[in-house]
Amino acid sequence: MRRHSFLITLGLTLYAAYMFLPPNHAPYATLNLAGHRGIYNSAWVGCLVAMLAQSFLTLAGFYLVKNAVERDRRTGVGQILAATPLSGPTYLLSKLLSNFAILSAMVGVMVIAAGAIQLVRGEDTHLQLVTLVSPFILVTLPTMALVAALAVFFEVVPFLRGGMGNVVYFFVWIFGLSLPAAAHQGRMNAPLGTEMFVPQMQSACHAAYPDYPGVTGGLAMGFNIKDHGVWDLQTFVWQGVHWTPDMVAWRLAWLAAALALTMLAALLFDRFDPARSTTKDTTRKASQKASRQTSTSPTGLQEGFPGTAPDERPLTPAPRRATAMATTAVRAGQARFGALVRAELRIMMQGVSRWWYLVALAITVLSLFVPLVGVRLFLLPFAAIWPLLHWSPLGTREVRYGTDALLFSSPRPLTRLLLAQWLAGVLLALAMMAGAATRFALVGQPLSLAALAVGALFVPSLALAFGTWSGSAKLFEVIYLMLWYGGPMNRVPVIDYLGTTQPKAGTAPVVAFLALTIAMMTLALLGRRRQLHR
Repeated sequence: MRRHSFLITLGLTLYAAYMFLPPNHAPYATLNLAGHRGIYNSAWVGCLVAMLAQSFLTLAGFYLVKNAVERDRRTGVGQILAATPLSGPTYLLSKLLSNFAILSAMVGVMVIAAGAIQLVRGEDTHLQLVTLVSPFILVTLPTMALVAALAVFFEVVPFLRGGMGNVVYFFVWIFGLSLPAAAHQGRMNAPLGTEMFVPQMQSACHAAYPDYPGVTGGLAMGFNIKDHGVWDLQTFVWQGVHWTPDMVAWRLAWLAAALALTMLAALLFDRFDPARSTTKDTTRKASQKASRQTSTSPTGLQEGFPGTAPDERPLTPAPRRATAMATTAVRAGQARFGALVRAELRIMMQGVSRWWYLVALAITVLSLFVPLVGVRLFLLPFAAIWPLLHWSPLGTREVRYGTDALLFSSPRPLTRLLLAQWLAGVLLALAMMAGAATRFALVGQPLSLAALAVGALFVPSLALAFGTWSGSAKLFEVIYLMLWYGGPMNRVPVIDYLGTTQPKAGTAPVVAFLALTIAMMTLALLGRRRQLHR
């Protein structure tokens, strides 16, 4: 809770609570029952904010707390605890409870904000605390417990600890939001519990406006922006959820599921014991390879370490590998800038398996022969997400591996080294999108080609800006996944940084993302300057 990320997330939580309750005649609505909504009394405000808060906190909250076990592993505290009688289940249960405490604190702030905004909106100034708070206690908190348990589980499973886990959870989150609730005899078993609220809201709307068909009526939840003008919603009074024992039991079941998931994680937990680590053989093979390379490397330094994505490699040898390769990069950079860019590419692609290259080659080849609509809809978006875990460490490796003092003492680290890292990321992007770029050039679509080129410049700029300021790859991974899902995948023109909606979208998105690229590179330079002066 002392980290800046907690304060930033807390501020975003307050802002989200404010945005969840727009006044009538606003250009957007957050819960629209075919032109109707409840007045902002404690019942409607509590349920609406509780529902919408889950879509925000289940994503931001997970990434906020997913570092508790990793922090102990990185700082060596885990090895100290492993030498004590503290059992694995007890340790992970403490992590579950601490994660849940942080998320509960954010929910508590949102409850206070919801009550304050109800008074500000002034549609009903009578606060009913039980009615306001009960949706958060019975629906939101069990969901937060499940999120806290998932964060612990992801940290215990080696494959899910690093950037790959961040990507996997994003798609789990998307699937969870779209998963319809299953109802049986009035019992709702969806994790978010939305179906506990909505049917009763619809029934109240039908009672007030008989032309509304009730539970089969229209429903739009989220930020529904009106194309022209403002929403003029008809309001009605809703007295709140009628809680039944079955509904409460289902919510308590999700608390039990969180405990069960933590106990499952305890079975997989290595308890910071290298002998039980799945990376033991990998570490041993890496040490043997490094020993062989020491006698053959022109610099006399250990250069190789096979593994997976940068955030998933074994922690102990990583600083030595990064230091050695970074030193090679600096020495090469002193000779000529091209060698420095090649060294940065080597670091970026270190440990990539041949399967990764085969998939990248398949994307490029298929882009040359698949119909152009297939390139836009599928191949180009997939090409933009495939190197995600190689872009995300940009701007963070120096701090993560403790090589910042060495690298920042090299000639012109503010421009030369940062530019080499950026160019390495751009070259990777261009290589992944080469097939699509060739097709756009052959069919004579210069605007699509320009949009793709700007996208190749934008993505590494975004990674460098977020990496230098946050010191972690996680921020870029989350923001980029959301941008990618809304833009290239769902073809929203305003955030389509790759040009999948071209040429229909016109020049506005291309110019906007070119300006954003310049802004991100400026932020990256300021962030690197800040690192140099610390």
